[in-house]
Amino acid sequence: MNKDVEFVATLISILTVKEALNSEMENFVKVRAAIENRELKDNDKVAIFNINSTTSYQVFFIDKDTDIEKLKEEFKKMSVRINYDSEQVLKRYIERLRK
Repeated sequence: MNKDVEFVATLISILTVKEALNSEMENFVKVRAAIENRELKDNDKVAIFNINSTTSYQVFFIDKDTDIEKLKEEFKKMSVRINYDSEQVLKRYIERLRK
């Protein structure tokens, strides 16, 4: 893979697991839950990202303890970076969860 190629992830939505499982994102949520060995709970939140210029989606569980830097590291492993606006929206969302 060419190391110079970098994809950009754009935040599409933040949904509850229940909402996501009732959408076309169902399989992406199930894959992420399997990767994290995580039980799916209806009220847990997931952030859904589209990898620009692809049909690929990445789903991450989001809660008040979410570390945005860890999330960025996960993307980096895939040669993907989060676009600036999406990162800001996610940071604000996590801040609100902490209150």
